[in-house]
Parts: sequence; C-alpha cells; structure tokens
Amino acid sequence: MSINFSAFEIGRRALNANQAGISVTGQNIANVNTPGYSRQRVQLVESTSANFNGYSVGNGVTIAGVQDFRDNFIESRLQTETGIAGRLNARRNALAPVEATLQGSENGGLQNSLNNFFGSFRDLEANPNSVALRAAVAQKGAGIANAFQTTRSRLGEIQLGTDGQIRANVEQANSLSEKIADLNVKIQTSEATGGNASGLRDQRGEFAKQISKLTGARATQNSDGTLTVTIGEGRALVSGEKAFKLTVTDTPPLGLSSIAIDGQPAVFDEGAIRGLQDALGETSKQIATLDGLAASVVSRVNTLHTSGTDLDGNAGGKFFDDSTTPVTAANIKINAAITANPHLVVASPLTQPGQTGTIAGAIANLLTDQNSTVNSQTGSFSSIFSSMISEAGEQVRTADDALQTQAAIISQLTAQRESISGVSLDEEAINLMQYQKAYEAAARFMKIADEMTQTILSLAQ
Repeated sequence: MSINFSAFEIGRRALNANQAGISVTGQNIANVNTPGYSRQRVQLVESTSANFNGYSVGNGVTIAGVQDFRDNFIESRLQTETGIAGRLNARRNALAPVEATLQGSENGGLQNSLNNFFGSFRDLEANPNSVALRAAVAQKGAGIANAFQTTRSRLGEIQLGTDGQIRANVEQANSLSEKIADLNVKIQTSEATGGNASGLRDQRGEFAKQISKLTGARATQNSDGTLTVTIGEGRALVSGEKAFKLTVTDTPPLGLSSIAIDGQPAVFDEGAIRGLQDALGETSKQIATLDGLAASVVSRVNTLHTSGTDLDGNAGGKFFDDSTTPVTAANIKINAAITANPHLVVASPLTQPGQTGTIAGAIANLLTDQNSTVNSQTGSFSSIFSSMISEAGEQVRTADDALQTQAAIISQLTAQRESISGVSLDEEAINLMQYQKAYEAAARFMKIADEMTQTILSLAQ
C-alpha cells in the first residue's frame, strides 16, 4: 500500500502562504502613519497540479510575490501640485515681511515720517519767523532720513535672508538628489534578484515629493525601475545612478545667488526655490523704488530750499546732504549744518526774506504734488509710497489666495492616493482574521493528514 505525502506539501504551502499574509498585514498596520507608505498584499496563486494515479490533483498554493498598491499617475500629479504649493508658500512667506516693513507701526514707519516732515513745513509756512518751528523742521528732517534708512535696512535684511533660504534649499535639493540616485541603484539591484523593493520605492517617492516641493522637479518612472528627476526645460537632477549637483555662485553687485546645473543656468518652473526667486525679485524692485523715492525727495526739497532765504536773510543751502551719489534710502541724511543751526531752514523767497512762508508752503505741497517722478512712476510722494505698500500687500494676498486653492487640490489628490495606497485599519483587521482562520484550518488539515498516515502505517504492521 503506497502513501501519498502530497497532502503534507499542500498543508505546508498553505501554512507558509497564510503566515506570509499575516506578516504583510502586520507590516501594513505598523506603517499606517508612515508618510509615503504604500499598502501591500501577498499575491497567492494556485500551484501547478500534480498527476496522481492518472488524475490531475491540486498541489496547494504558491506565493507569487508581494504587491504594493501605487498609482504612478496620482503620485506624479501629487508631486507636481506639491511643487506649485511650494512656490506659493515660499513666495508668500518671503513677501509678508516686506509688506509689514513698508506699513510700519501705527505711530511709526516711513509713511508717518513723510507726513510729519512735510507737515512741519506747513506749520512753518504759517509762521515763517519761528525758530522753534525751524528746529521742528530740522528734527523731522532727521526723522525722515532715519525712517528711509531703517526701512531700507530692513528690506536689505529681508533680501539677504531670502537669498540665504535659496542657498539652503539648493543644498537640501542636492542632498535629496543623491538619495534618490542611491535608491535607484538599490531598487534596481533588489528587483533584479527577485527581491521586494516596495519599501525602497516608498522612500524614493517621498524624496521625490520633497524635491518637487523645493524645485518643482518632475519624476519619471523608467522601465528598469529607476526614476529620472528633471527641472525646468528638462535638465536632469537625477538620471539612473547619477545625481547632477546644483551650484550657487554670487552675482555682483550684491552677491545674490545665481543657480546653475551642469554649467548652464538652472530654470525652476515651480517649487520653493522659484517662489523665493520671485520674492527676491519683488523685494529688489521695492528697494529700487524706495531708493528712487529718497532721491526724488532730496532733489525736489533741495531745489526749493536753495531758491529761498533762511531766517538770517541769507540764500538757502541744501536741506539734505547729497554729496554721496547716487542718493539712496540707505545714505539719505540731513545737512549737518542745518542740524547744528536751525536758522538755516528756509521758509521765504529771496525777494521777501522773513515776510512770507511761500517756500515752506511749496515744500509742504510736495507731499501731494503729482509731478514727482520715481523710476518709471509719476505721482505724489504720498501716492507712490502708498502704491508700494499696496503692491506688497497685493502680492501677499494673491499668493495666499492661490495657496488656499492649491491646498484644496493637494487635499483631494492625497485623498485619492490614500484610497489606493493608504492603509485601512478596518480592512487590515478583516484580512488578519482571514489569514488567521486560514492558518488554523491549514494546521488542522496537516493534523488530519498526519492521523490518516499513521492509520495507514499501523495497518501495514
């Protein structure tokens, strides 16, 4: 009497298959909160049938592999939208301090200093022989110069801080590129030998999303399992096992950053670096306008001031010191002689010294005179500076509104990804019970097969 041991093989395979299912289910549960993790399932297939006494008899179950649930299209969309959000977020955060600096405090700031300075000449117009009012004009003149310098200094700090963030993001992007290139090699090697590289793919996907947030990079899946990461016009950050480094050089005259890759200028369509570059451009534009405003104030005030007479009947000198050229918001300052002797402040025309305050009134009118020119803008000092504040605020609000819309898009894509790749604890609990029951049944089957074999063996004795 022959004994068929195929039942033991079927039972062994069933035990192994369900044990693997329990292990993979446990892996899913353990990584339910792991960023970028893609849930896995054991792939089970029926084993090739065996011939038994001329009949085809089943041979149990075989583990075909472990499948991870990942939609490359959604992953790519998520990376792209994350890059857009990175640009908007960086732009908003970098420009918000510019708006705050230009607005100033409730009782301070450049706008308040402009009003006080030209207002002091309005007061002097009404009493052109007052020494006290002249001292107030000198004080307000020093105040507006200080306000220009302070505002310019703060904008310069913001400019340098934004540039520093660009450099830091470039270093982080280079680090991520190297990690992705390293994972490309590991994944290719693992899968070539039949290994499961799902965890490595999850890590690489998370790094790809991070580098997209920084650079707006696009990741493309290759047939050999590697990932190619490109920016701008298709220049590669990562290709296979090679990572191409972003390099930063200083650009005259301020030494602001210029980014290149493989010897060519690096172009960023999206990402935090692009947002910071945009913000840096806007900040530099605001600084140029502020410098132009300071130069225009100095030029127009000095022109009127030198056309009149001071309290002692002498021809007026320059109210602001313009010996340093070009005059900017950083170097604007009141004439030291006027600070030392307020009598030198001009109020009256040369033809009527001390009799009328028409020169003081003309200077006061400059605040609202629409004929001032600052760079390409024409208008009053007040309206030009107000437009600077409005533009800065509009830039922040526009970025903030777009960011809210982008957050909704990313939330929707994230939900789609979770529906495919995310771990459901309820689903995993059901799977765990199924594998547990199947494992117990397989063990019971093995026990019965063993009892049957023992019975046959006992009959042969």
